[in-house]
Formats: sequence, C-alpha cells, structure tokens
Amino acid sequence: MKFGLLFLSDYHPDVYGEPSRYYGNILELVDLAESLGFWSVWFGEHHAGGYAFGAPSVIATAAAARTKRLRLGTGVSLIPLNNPIRLAEEYAMLDVISGGRLEYAIGRGVLKYDYDIMGLDESESYARFREGTDLILKAWTSPAPFSHAGRFWQLKDYSLFPPPVQKPHPPIFSSAAVSPESYAWAGAMGFNLCATFFFPIPPQEMLHNIDLYRGALAEHGLDPRSRSVSGVFHAYCGEDPKEARAVGEALITRYFRFTGRLEKRGGMHTAADYEHYHGSLASFFKGKSYDDLDAQRLFMIGDPEKLIERIRWASEFYGADYLLLGCFQGGITPALCARSLERFARYVMPAFADDPDQPSGKTAAGSGRF
Repeated sequence: MKFGLLFLSDYHPDVYGEPSRYYGNILELVDLAESLGFWSVWFGEHHAGGYAFGAPSVIATAAAARTKRLRLGTGVSLIPLNNPIRLAEEYAMLDVISGGRLEYAIGRGVLKYDYDIMGLDESESYARFREGTDLILKAWTSPAPFSHAGRFWQLKDYSLFPPPVQKPHPPIFSSAAVSPESYAWAGAMGFNLCATFFFPIPPQEMLHNIDLYRGALAEHGLDPRSRSVSGVFHAYCGEDPKEARAVGEALITRYFRFTGRLEKRGGMHTAADYEHYHGSLASFFKGKSYDDLDAQRLFMIGDPEKLIERIRWASEFYGADYLLLGCFQGGITPALCARSLERFARYVMPAFADDPDQPSGKTAAGSGRF
C-alpha cells in the first residue's frame, strides 16, 4: 500500500491569513511529507476562488524544487478547461525538472462553476476530455512532428519540447466517481484508476464500478495487476478516538459547507451522474450526521487503530493499493495537520510496510500516547 497526500484545500482567511502564508504552509507540509516517508503529494485543480489551485503545475513545480524523492501529482488536472498542448508542455517540463517524479491524474471536474468561469459549454466536457487526453498522449509519445485535426483543437507539424523523462509517458491516473462509464473508459485506455472513495456511493456499487474497470483492462489485453487502483479519502489521524471524532467532524462539516456554497453558484456539471443523489452532493449530505457518513466508510478519520482497520478494509474490499489522503481541508491549522501526519507515519504506515516500493513511516521510540 502506498500513501500520498492530496491538497484539495479550501482557503479560510481567518485561519491561514494572507495567500502567501497559506501557500507557504502547504509547502512546509510538503517538506514534512517527504521527511515522514509519504509516497507522493498531489494538488487539485479548481477555478472557484479559494478552492484547490487554479495552477496546480505551479505549486507542484515549487514542491519539486524543494524535494528529492516525493512523487508529484495532480488531483486532478481538468483537461476540458485547458489547452491540452499547454498541459502537455507544462507537465512534461515538471517531469523533467523533478527527475521523472510526475503522476498525472486527469478528469473533468464536478463543478459547473469552473466551466462558467472559463466560458465553456458543460455539455462538451466528455468530448473535450477525451480529445484532450488523446492529444496529450500524442504530444508525449510521438517521435516526430505530428498533426491533429479534431473537433476542438487543430495543429500541424508540432513537436513537444522537452519530452517527459518517464517512458513511454508519466503514469496516468483517470479519475472516476459515480459514473460506471468513467471506470470502464479508464480501463479501456489502460490507465491507472483514481476513485473518489469519499463520494456518497454505497461500497458495493463502488466495488461494481472497480470491477468494470478491471474487466475493461482485461478485455484490452492488460493484466489488471499491472495497474494501480488508487482512491481518495478525507483523512485525520487523531491521538485517541474522542479527539479524532471531535476534530474530524468539525473539519468535514466546514469543508462540505465550503464546497456546498461553490456548488450553489452553478451546480454539478455532471448532474446526470448524480440523479439518484438528487442531482448534487449537497442534497445527499444534507440531513446526514457525521456518524451516518462514517458508517459508510467514506472517511479515513480516527485514531491509528481505526485507520489501520479501515485501510485494510479498503485494500481487501476494493483491492486498493494506493490511498490519497485529503489532509489540509476544513480549516485545519498547519500545526494540527502536521501532528496528524506525524501520527499517521509513526503508527499507521509501518503496518503496511511490507511493500518494498513503499517507504516506511518513522517508527515510534517506545510506547505512549498517539
């Protein structure tokens, strides 16, 4: 099991102060993640003010400059909202600068407001996503100048520079939430999977979708064991069950209030995918207690013993081999986040250190409180 951190952060000026301080806090947590033995850090993309990063490649490049081992990812790169050649160039350069540490996760996003800001028709998101993905792959793998004549983008005799270090290209993780078609397409393309484990989809339905992904891999001649099943959880590692419960509920509540306000500006651009959740995540979460949601195993919040049990469940039930922990959300202070990461690395990661490719966390010297 690999463990990475996902910064899908919501900016609260009362907690973080000026943006320069806020980004400085995040980069200090990146430094801490490397020292603690985490596998990666990923940065989300949104364009609604204060949510994730409008330019994730910029902060990922800053993270690359101050780290040596951590892999650097997107969570996720919103291809329909960008020129795919620009994305191919920026992230190839990141792969080069970092010495081949890029993990490129892609998706369409869920906020219609992002599409409104960019002046794009949300109904074109699937077509833009798939054409844009094809164009990025061409740019990264074509040995000679190539041309492209598509619905949205056209170019002639184009050569990418610099080419990415990783061959044939950096690992691609295709995001999927509710739609079964997204899982099947990820498998058909031969990509790794990044599932949204904190979305309110029953575990059996999520497992069915992951099985669709593995089936599509096999149908296209690929061994499912050759691809990673990763997934995202909101996470907080507390010192004991009571403290974890109190802090976790406060963080989750504030995070979903923040994203709920963004959703009200324009709704979910993939609302058809959420019909059985009344067309929006906010509608589903409304009226549900923290305990209701935790009972569905949507969070990775608890003391170390609980987290070890939940990770084992995700590994055995979903077949997940890579977890992305949403760690800096809901107005958590940098100091509290750092303590959570330190506890996780010290007490949780060693329980999954049998994978030779996974750096183990720092072990505790003796016993004591978490």
